[in-house]
Amino acid sequence: MAARFTLRQLPLPAKLVVSAFLISVGVGYFSALVQLHMQHGDRDGNPLPTPENVIEHFSGLKKYDEVPPVSKLEGLINGDPEGGFSKANMAIAFFAKSTGYDKEVKDRGRGDVDRERDGERKLLIVWLNLPADERKAAFEANAMPRPDALAVHPLTAEFVKDDGKTVEVQSLFEARCLKCHGEGGSNKPEMHTYAKLEPLATAPALDLIDGLGGEKWVRSSKQTSVEGLTQSTHAHLLSFSMLFGLTGLAFAFTSYPGLLRGFLGPVVLVAQLADISCWWLARLDGVGPLFAQAIMATGGVVGLGLSLQIVLSLFNMYGVKGKVVLLAIALAAGGGFGVLVQQVIKPTLAAEKLRTRSEPAPKGEPVKPEAPAGLKAPPAADAPAPMIPAAKD
Repeated sequence: MAARFTLRQLPLPAKLVVSAFLISVGVGYFSALVQLHMQHGDRDGNPLPTPENVIEHFSGLKKYDEVPPVSKLEGLINGDPEGGFSKANMAIAFFAKSTGYDKEVKDRGRGDVDRERDGERKLLIVWLNLPADERKAAFEANAMPRPDALAVHPLTAEFVKDDGKTVEVQSLFEARCLKCHGEGGSNKPEMHTYAKLEPLATAPALDLIDGLGGEKWVRSSKQTSVEGLTQSTHAHLLSFSMLFGLTGLAFAFTSYPGLLRGFLGPVVLVAQLADISCWWLARLDGVGPLFAQAIMATGGVVGLGLSLQIVLSLFNMYGVKGKVVLLAIALAAGGGFGVLVQQVIKPTLAAEKLRTRSEPAPKGEPVKPEAPAGLKAPPAADAPAPMIPAAKD
């Protein structure tokens, strides 16, 4: 029987190329985990998305916690003011990415400016939670009584009329949102007319859904769209099939027993296909959350299988001297990762957790927005917007 070709028989230059490829794939997969934290987690101190995050993202459901649903626009502006722009967070449009912010901070200090910009958000949240006819009237008249809850809260002067008791909600909205979402703007959807704005300003009706085991669910606006899921499926299947196919082939040419090679070689590709299938199955009524939770299991198989493919292939490729070099590289990489964890990852997660738990509202300033005097606000207005920690000037 002819001897089987293995990675050990490759010439050194080829081994170096394969080794660099395998290491690059490993680093790239780690960066994908960082992307999961940034895009699909709540950035609340958890390093990876929770099962609840995954269900909300893929099934579009979240467990009913007796808090009324909010409008799409309220969810967008009430996000993390220090986070980047995303489909789930536009809060930065009131802060660092708003017109004149840097100049105002330079002239008056960030603390004062952030309090005013946070007041703008609270003001819009009060307006969004007005009954539909009053919300429309206040917008078209560009005038709304200043809410009692914001009577002493700093507000940007240009949006407060001379009497100090009336605020210009339309002007505020246009200043913070229409730069990107105006007619023909760089981002969709367009919001330059109230007719286009109204669907985003209206909270969804409370539609309780019975889940398996008696849970109660409500619809979430954070579910990825069919268009987004299609694009992500296309990109992942093509790119990951190529990458995981090559890492699987590399492992298939090691000298390990055939049973191990026959299992571990293709398992990452199979798990990735199952993972993406669960993305779509998670949209099914009733059983969708089960498939969403399965995504975490299939993703775990992908990550573990890929790690084993890379590590075992690398060490099988070289003799004693090569293994010593690989071990030295691994120790150095482990030390560097340890420094990264201590100096960057842990402080970042701790800061996220602190920001999530803290409510640093200045003394004497109310946190919960209430309806303006004489106007009726539904219960959704009771959900407070987080305050922005004042920075030292």
